Amino acid sequence: MRLRPILALSSVLGLLAVALPAHAEDAQGFIQREHTQLEGILHKPASPARDAEVNQGLDAFVDYDEMTRRTFGVPCPPSLPTCENLWSQLDDAKKSEVSDLLKQLVRKTYRKNLLKTLDFDIAYKGTRDQSGDTRVITEAQDKNKPHDPPVRVDYIVKQTDKGFVAVDFVTEGSSLVKNYYTQFRTKMDDPKLGYSNLVAKLKEKIAKP
Repeated sequence: MRLRPILALSSVLGLLAVALPAHAEDAQGFIQREHTQLEGILHKPASPARDAEVNQGLDAFVDYDEMTRRTFGVPCPPSLPTCENLWSQLDDAKKSEVSDLLKQLVRKTYRKNLLKTLDFDIAYKGTRDQSGDTRVITEAQDKNKPHDPPVRVDYIVKQTDKGFVAVDFVTEGSSLVKNYYTQFRTKMDDPKLGYSNLVAKLKEKIAKP
């Protein structure tokens, strides 16, 4: 099975919003603020400096380490009762390697798809608790295709000592974390290739234009 594009990311990037005052920020305000900042950066002329600025903004938005652990079953997606802890099967060097690779892939996909979706409108539909995290519910509408149905995009946000961070993206009911867990498990269960196959596929996705 080949690694599929990050569906959630391709639909959510470039969402347009107005930031809330800092003192009033909650999980929804966090999502609004981060997308407004990223969108502003992407309106600058293309350059390595701009890309570096986007990466810096994403690093403050997404908790890559937490997302990586979740894609390896820590914690397991609630909808997968047969899920197992794949993270415990990796030594420290492998954990560091896959965390770095997933970070590179998320950065690349965000930057690429932000440019494609800068003119989307977004409607915020509130929040709800999700196993201790907060689910921010949104609908994204392509301005150039107003008659198309909006895309349902939810952000799974975690509260930390330093503020909110995004740990998963759910598009039309499809969770990035769950999808990657399923793919990672398939590759690691391969008796011949296992972990090396997973790493090779991640590197292949990162290297593609």
